[in-house]
Amino acid sequence: MGSKRKTEEQSTVSISIDSSKAKVQPVLATFAAAVPPVASEFTSYRGMGAEKSNDYIVASSTEKIEFVGQTFDGARPLVTGCRYLVGVYDPSTDSVTFRPAPYVRVTSAIKSLKDARGVADRDISARLMQARTELGEAFGSKKRRAQIRAEERNKIDMDGVKSDMAVIGASIELRASSMPSAQALKDAENVNRPVPRYNPDTSVAAEIYDMEDVLPRAVAGHINIASLTASMDPEVYKSKVPTRSLFVKKKLEHLVSQPKPDAYKVRCVLYLSYLMRLNMTSNKQLANREACIKSLCCAPEVIDALFDKFAECVAGTVNPDGSPMYKKTPATENKLVCYMSVLMLSLNNWVLYPAELAGDLGIPGKKAEKFLASVGCKLEAVTAAEVAAQTLNKRTASRSGKKAVLQGPIKFPKASLRGN
Repeated sequence: MGSKRKTEEQSTVSISIDSSKAKVQPVLATFAAAVPPVASEFTSYRGMGAEKSNDYIVASSTEKIEFVGQTFDGARPLVTGCRYLVGVYDPSTDSVTFRPAPYVRVTSAIKSLKDARGVADRDISARLMQARTELGEAFGSKKRRAQIRAEERNKIDMDGVKSDMAVIGASIELRASSMPSAQALKDAENVNRPVPRYNPDTSVAAEIYDMEDVLPRAVAGHINIASLTASMDPEVYKSKVPTRSLFVKKKLEHLVSQPKPDAYKVRCVLYLSYLMRLNMTSNKQLANREACIKSLCCAPEVIDALFDKFAECVAGTVNPDGSPMYKKTPATENKLVCYMSVLMLSLNNWVLYPAELAGDLGIPGKKAEKFLASVGCKLEAVTAAEVAAQTLNKRTASRSGKKAVLQGPIKFPKASLRGN
């Protein structure tokens, strides 16, 4: 029981590769349909010249079937990127010799059908079409003969197309290689979005948009709020802030009624009123800078900042005072509404009713929903009573049953806004 069995000595097998160009060479073959008898003999043919030295054809036949195999399909080899080897074991020398073996695909053909076929079966439809054409030209009406001539002109020469397939394929590959990737298109779309700078990774709504880009500190410093915060009389700030925006009036009344008004938020509300009046200003009115300053009731520095961000300079034109002339475009108008939407969201705890935006801008409710979706808001259904309680504009409130909520991480819709 305690003795150990002696293990047999393991034999060593030597391996070698024969790369000589022997006349008799093994061939790997697959058969598409019929399989020849085991004792069948195949004759091997090898291509002549350096370019066809790797082309092989094997052939065999029985009384009823012919077998033909080849290593290529037209001008292309059947196998690329690898080689096949066949190993032969010699027990006398305990060695294995590997030889390269070309791979062929063998097809079969029945001799009786091949001899009786005459015209190929694929040509039957062509012969029928030719006979139909001849009958139409001989006995058809004038309209029918014109139709036949039109069909002849529109006929595609398949042989010519096959000869141009390589050129067509190369042209498609060249154009496909120059096309931008899906990620590049997505990055370009994000760069061109008409929204303030944003953080796509944060999950905190207040940290998504960079409010410094919405209202820069340099611009906020030129918004005078001393006369508003010093008086508790609503009539004072109404005269100082002429606006038709119910949202601005509601926020401004709430802020100035506080014992210690938040100066930054008051400036944000005033800046929002400037944006809304700029949105209603026509390009003809933009040409008069001084009139815009009086209309918006703001400092010249604020007007310059608004023109730089939400208008385009008209090349080659200046105002009578020598200042550049600006105009609004569909792109800048979309950007202006998007900035207004973000500013309104920031003043309303990142929740906004499309009815409020639609009522202040005088646009349809569906368009207001699209603008809010374009800044990353998620639209949620609410009751009509909730909308009526939160929205001062009763006409628009009765038509909307949704609210827009900004949540992180921000997600933008695939389709972008086009036009105003």
